[in-house]
Amino acid sequence: MRVAILGDVHGNFPALEAVLEHARERGIDAVWNVGDSVGYGGFPNEVVACLRRVCASSILGNYDGKVLRFPARRKKWRKKKPAQKFLAFQWAHHTLTAENLRYLGTLPDQVEVDVLGSQVLLTHGSPESPKEHLSPETPKERLRALASAAGVETVVCGHSHRAFVRQVADVLFINPGSVGRPDDGDPRASYVVAGFHGSADQRVEVRHHRVSYDVGRAAAALRERGLPEAFAQMMILGLTLDDALEVAESWAVPAPASDGADLGDRERRLSQVLALAERCEYESDHTHHVTELSLRLFDELSVLHRFGAAERFWLRCAALLHDIGWIEGRKGHHKTSLRLISQGLDSVFGARERSVIASIARYHRGALPKGKHGHFAALSPVDQYRVSVLAGLLRVADGLDRTHRKVVEDLCCEVTPRDITVNCRVRMYPGPERDKALDKGRLLERAFNRDLVVGWRLV
Repeated sequence: MRVAILGDVHGNFPALEAVLEHARERGIDAVWNVGDSVGYGGFPNEVVACLRRVCASSILGNYDGKVLRFPARRKKWRKKKPAQKFLAFQWAHHTLTAENLRYLGTLPDQVEVDVLGSQVLLTHGSPESPKEHLSPETPKERLRALASAAGVETVVCGHSHRAFVRQVADVLFINPGSVGRPDDGDPRASYVVAGFHGSADQRVEVRHHRVSYDVGRAAAALRERGLPEAFAQMMILGLTLDDALEVAESWAVPAPASDGADLGDRERRLSQVLALAERCEYESDHTHHVTELSLRLFDELSVLHRFGAAERFWLRCAALLHDIGWIEGRKGHHKTSLRLISQGLDSVFGARERSVIASIARYHRGALPKGKHGHFAALSPVDQYRVSVLAGLLRVADGLDRTHRKVVEDLCCEVTPRDITVNCRVRMYPGPERDKALDKGRLLERAFNRDLVVGWRLV
């Protein structure tokens, strides 16, 4: 028996549709839903109706319960809850039809399922509390205690939005992650397909999947309904509400003068960047061409990143300095560039700004940004996102000048919910440039949750 295990849809119908289609292609026999079907997303009725239509075995999540209890707790929560959470409960309650509210009210907190003689407990948080977060970091001792209390062979849980499979004391714990509101920086929907074989050892095969979906549609619905921009950013970026609030706030606040808003200040700082590049004997033609291509990509994709003059200036600086590490040799030159930029730009650049520019340049090649990289981990979540996007643009631009022959003279972009197509005007067949741009495009694809396509036209 093959089961699609999902949860934490949070009103995100486009994500749920994609997951169910993905599951159908894998021949699943049943759907288990571990709760939090509503809350934050713009399609609460569509999600509930869909889960009912596919006859999912569903339980109540803690957010579902809060939406149901909203009328009784309104006054108390208005004083105690953050404004955005209060609005999420209020909007979902008022938007859900009476029939769907009644349906949610009939769902149990837990349900035990017999699968080929094996007992499986579906619970939202843990067997002891719908609010308990079980994650890959939960101590074994705690899981052992829960396993003893549960009295089943398998515990399926959600709530933490953290996918994992752990075996403790002969009990298998499965968390499918979140369909509609991942918060690990990967916006793709998360779920699990589990195969129950009914053998003597009650073996269960578990496969975790991440599924791309039309994030733009989910975000557009939230904006059309007048909900906070932070809710859209949660889904676009795969962030927690707190981190998404910081991102959304950054869109609304103009960049300070120290971030390049003043033209005279910007020119002084650009002169320092060029002076550092010249001291490091940079390859002028290649560097300036990559810089031009980077800025063209920035302008063409503004509909996706929504950045302003400050971020454009940081990209320009990073592109001009991305290869200065070559002065100490090819090996690890991107890491050398990070060090030289951090040390070589003086107080005319703020410490934060130096870190951002140096990090963008460092990621023009090599490993993608990771939390274990100290310079990257030291940035705020908002600046980490800026670095990921801007470095993604720089990587593609650098790939488009792979042979340092300026094969790509200009470019324009087309954006769909699934793809970013970079159409290049070229002087000759751009085979190496195209292949390298696609190879280096993974960071851009991850940042925008879209596939990269490179086309060309001879001039």
